[in-house]
Amino acid sequence: MRAQSKRIQIICSLLVCLVSGLLQAKTIQYEKISLERAQIEIPEEELLDIGILLFDPNIPDEDNELIFPEIRKAEARYIPYHLKKTLQDTGFWGGVWVLPEKSEAIDLIISGRIEVSNGLDVSIRIGAWDITGKEWVNKVYSSTVAQSSYSKRRDLTQDPYQNIYNKIANDLVKIKQDLKQQQLQRINEIGDIRFAAELIPGVYKDYLTKNKKNIYEAQRLPDDGDSIMQRVYNIQEREFLLLDTLNEYYAQLYENISQPYEDWRKLSREDMITYEELKKSARTRQILGITALIGAIVSDGDSQASSTMQQMAIYGGMEAMKSGFGKASEAKIYKESMKELGTAFDSEAEPLIIELEGQTIRLTGSAQEKFLEWRKLLKQIYTDETGFLISTPSVQ
Repeated sequence: MRAQSKRIQIICSLLVCLVSGLLQAKTIQYEKISLERAQIEIPEEELLDIGILLFDPNIPDEDNELIFPEIRKAEARYIPYHLKKTLQDTGFWGGVWVLPEKSEAIDLIISGRIEVSNGLDVSIRIGAWDITGKEWVNKVYSSTVAQSSYSKRRDLTQDPYQNIYNKIANDLVKIKQDLKQQQLQRINEIGDIRFAAELIPGVYKDYLTKNKKNIYEAQRLPDDGDSIMQRVYNIQEREFLLLDTLNEYYAQLYENISQPYEDWRKLSREDMITYEELKKSARTRQILGITALIGAIVSDGDSQASSTMQQMAIYGGMEAMKSGFGKASEAKIYKESMKELGTAFDSEAEPLIIELEGQTIRLTGSAQEKFLEWRKLLKQIYTDETGFLISTPSVQ
């Protein structure tokens, strides 16, 4: 009797494990985040320019069957550009550009790293700091994407990941609205001086200091009639022209990969759901198989009939386990299928030949190399207009 009781306890424990595993299945919660938009025109002196650095694709050193380098690299260019479009749509900002590296001409810099992106779940770490060095945002934004987000009947200006973009935009607007007009103006002023100090350190370097928190503070401001500063403003406008031209390239890139990227995300979403269901199915089948095996092994087996039943139970348990492992293998096939989708993806993002002031330029190499080539091209123009040599702005 004691042995029988022990067997019952074992089987009950296994059943509890099985039920617990089944109860872990979660209901997917979807959200709808609306974008905050300006209801009135924002005065020019309260506008800040934004630069969004190309994102870190966060490709692991070791192979990961669910992360495809070709797609991650494309996402690292696509996501910043759509964030740019979202921020522009709010009406709260001045110029908004995608940048391959930092520029001292920009008031607010945003950086990002892709943590998760598979069409179903998306998580992106965002950092934002203004030109004074003050941090605005440093957090991970996450969302689960509904199937309706891929519908052709939706507003096609809204990306399937739009909730993420809207969250980021709304947070930045809230921080900006908490600043007084004088604080916004000071950000603009310090930005102008930092840009000038990078170009002509011998003239404007002493205009700024850093406090204990490494925040820039203005010791003095250039006079309104400062002729050198007026030339710097002209150079700054050239910098904005450079960014406008570079963003035309990013816009074309964005348009080229938009449809294949959405198609991949839609298929990937379906595959991820199927993959999770297969993993759950495999786990359930394996638990059932183990339960049947142990139940058969601990049975009495003290008669011909019970011995036959025991053998049948063992066989049934082994078959259930084999079925579970088979489902797990099928899930691996889905991984391989998703991996194949990414192999030719980057071919949709080829470099473009663009025109600038009558010159035909072919942008090659990395995005940073393209940007540096542009600056090299404009350096002579800067020198001719200012009348003195200018150092190329460094990255800090």
